[in-house]
Amino acid sequence: MTQRVISRPTVVVGLLVGIVAVSTSAILARYAMGPSPEVLTATPGAAPALAVAFWRTAGGALALAPLALRAELRGPGSVSRAHHGLLVCSGVALGLHFALFQGSLALTTVASAVTLATMSPIFVGLGAWWLLGERAARRVWIGMALTIVGAVTIGVADAAGHEFGLRALVGDVMAFGSALAVTGYFLVGRATRQRVRATTYSTLVYAWAAVGLLAACLALEVPLLGYSPATWLALAGIVVGPQLLGHTVFNTLLSTVSATVIAIAVLSEPLGAGVLAWVLFDELPTAWFWVGAPLVLLGVAVATVSRRRGRQTAEVTAVET
Repeated sequence: MTQRVISRPTVVVGLLVGIVAVSTSAILARYAMGPSPEVLTATPGAAPALAVAFWRTAGGALALAPLALRAELRGPGSVSRAHHGLLVCSGVALGLHFALFQGSLALTTVASAVTLATMSPIFVGLGAWWLLGERAARRVWIGMALTIVGAVTIGVADAAGHEFGLRALVGDVMAFGSALAVTGYFLVGRATRQRVRATTYSTLVYAWAAVGLLAACLALEVPLLGYSPATWLALAGIVVGPQLLGHTVFNTLLSTVSATVIAIAVLSEPLGAGVLAWVLFDELPTAWFWVGAPLVLLGVAVATVSRRRGRQTAEVTAVET
């Protein structure tokens, strides 16, 4: 099947739209959580962080379900029992990722949370080496060392200098954990995407993530309804913006531009989210953040982007934030 080549102006516009869209994820989540964000509770009309994670995955599954159903009806089914078991595991990992990431946004700065969540490609590379037998190149280890130094710098700076103190450090740890959790989602994707249609894969994984998050919300008595119209609008924006106009646009552009370009675009998310948080929330990280954040992003870039035979290639594992 021949893929349609996208014109250069369309590529430029698509990249700009994608970067802006993914940069709004944390901002929209903050708006949905209200002026006093918490993980399990919220002020009247706002949504707790765990509820934001549930509605994001549920909304993503519902939005993609018609496309997945249409694809499955037009050809033989692509999901076997073995595949479905893997998709359940992938969904649980993705649900944990969203729970930790959204929770981190309630405890630490937007810039710190998004930067630390961007570390996932490092763990995907290590997981592929350990679980799938894929060789880990030297650049992966160098990148990991840089990201760890950067992450520790951000955590220590937030704990010592941020107005929330240890609360911010807990948020940083949760953001770091979200990068670890999403690794399972990406690794299962490697093992199943060659046999399972992309829309079917995404729909089922989002659905199982929503099921797991729903169970957690019910068990912890997290309110899932009764939000203000502004909160529902922010929740809808997370699905339409970061999910559909962000990662979907990036995936579409891969038919024309190199994966390296997309990888660099994804790494711009912390910058975009940080600038928006500064403008909209008057939220600036500590001074040492500006030392740690570049190390994290440089480490991810070193680990995922390489030059081979004069041509740049990259393995892209777009951050699900």
